[in-house]
Amino acid sequence: MDTTTFIDRVKTTLEQAGRDCPLEAVMDLCPDLTWNQMFLAIDDLSRRGEVRVTMEADRTYRVQVRRLEANTSSAV
Repeated sequence: MDTTTFIDRVKTTLEQAGRDCPLEAVMDLCPDLTWNQMFLAIDDLSRRGEVRVTMEADRTYRVQVRRLEANTSSAV
């Protein structure tokens, strides 16, 4: 499986999971990916601004897919 394939798979899985879930849950949703592949995918998506990774008070990491906001202003 090439890098682009598993990065896209992780993003799609997050979108299907409701856009916000603990990092461990993402691992459970993609059992055929290694921890390294998952980390690489989350890192890449985060750097591109497609996901947001946060840490809660209990040190649980959460991953959220960012939605692109539609441009509501129109040119006049």
